[in-house]
Amino acid sequence: MLVLLSAVLLLAGISTSCSKGCHCYYKTDIAHMVPLFEDESMGKSDCQAKQDELNAEEGVDIVRCK
Repeated sequence: MLVLLSAVLLLAGISTSCSKGCHCYYKTDIAHMVPLFEDESMGKSDCQAKQDELNAEEGVDIVRCK
């Protein structure tokens, strides 16, 4: 029972940590190995603005931020 509870808590921690912040990668970097930009405190609208900024710098729509 303790192992099951630990697994559930671990999954809950991982799922909430993945939904916070902003992480930007090239669209061709499918495995997300080389981030262009990371910030754990950014909101969704700020993250979208950063994506637009990075794509403007590149000149094409090649960067995706989540």
